[in-house]
Amino acid sequence: MRFLTIIIFILYLIPNYGQEANKAGTTAAQFLKIGVGAASLGMAGTSAGLVNDASSMYWNPAGLIGVNSISVIASYTDWFVDLKHQYFGIVLPINEDHKIGVGAMILTMGEMEITTEQQPKGTGDFFDASDVMVGLTYSARLVDFFTFGISVKYITQNIYNETASALAVDIGTNLITGYKGIKVGMALTNFGTTMTLAGRDLQKSYDPLPNNATNVGIASNLKTEAWELPLNFRVGIGWDFIGKGDVMIYDPIHSIKIGIDANHQNDGPENASIGIEYKWQNLIALRSGYYFNDDVRKLAVGFGLNWDVPQSFAVGVDYAFAELDRLGSVHSISLKVGF
Repeated sequence: MRFLTIIIFILYLIPNYGQEANKAGTTAAQFLKIGVGAASLGMAGTSAGLVNDASSMYWNPAGLIGVNSISVIASYTDWFVDLKHQYFGIVLPINEDHKIGVGAMILTMGEMEITTEQQPKGTGDFFDASDVMVGLTYSARLVDFFTFGISVKYITQNIYNETASALAVDIGTNLITGYKGIKVGMALTNFGTTMTLAGRDLQKSYDPLPNNATNVGIASNLKTEAWELPLNFRVGIGWDFIGKGDVMIYDPIHSIKIGIDANHQNDGPENASIGIEYKWQNLIALRSGYYFNDDVRKLAVGFGLNWDVPQSFAVGVDYAFAELDRLGSVHSISLKVGF
């Protein structure tokens, strides 16, 4: 009964989100909020209680315990305004109860021409910008029904000659209720230090007495403000509704999974999402999801193809599509390989 109460509670929260003021633009490293893995993105990111592959290093590190063999993921998202988002990860199981993984996220963009007050149309010189995150994840099964995971991440942002960096951790848990395929996941992500830009363009010569012709300027550094990381607390329910094993309805051919996630973030109002996945023979997957109280994202759809050779290898290709209102459409594709 308590598990049904949790479901009702989260469903109750969804229409009541948005009571806080929007704090958009008050944190750094916004690329950390771009989701990973087309399978999860096709379900509107409902992964806290569902994810059990290499992409769990992003969504909920506790889900890494579900990876039972060496697994690799490569994810690519064609973001708006020529932004390219990529993620690479590898999972190395130590044993059944302990797993480790390494992941890297990269956001790149095309070159932009430098403009100045004197040359507002461009100087003929160009600069670029990029964001990088590298993380190490560890997940453990503490008891049969409870798993724990933690990620340690190094984050950098670069623009022209300036760089900012930070350290952060993600902490996640998964509770397997044992009741009709229901799992509850929670994750706190991007808890860490602040980011402050520094670089040679902030080094200036300061002359405290400009009217004194014999005075020599003093080397100085302009100080930039420190910005927090986009801290997020995610709680979600994953429900294996139809399929094999611990499910509501047993079916050896068809399977249906349902996910519900709620997010509390430090730079905007709370939001939530709901997603569903249908699989046939574990070969073909169809997915859809919807975002609630999100200014940009609403509907997401996707599909996946899987090829599993027993005791050899498994390959999965997933695709997701989302419309970001006036920002246009976003396409994501990911490749998963297990050995």
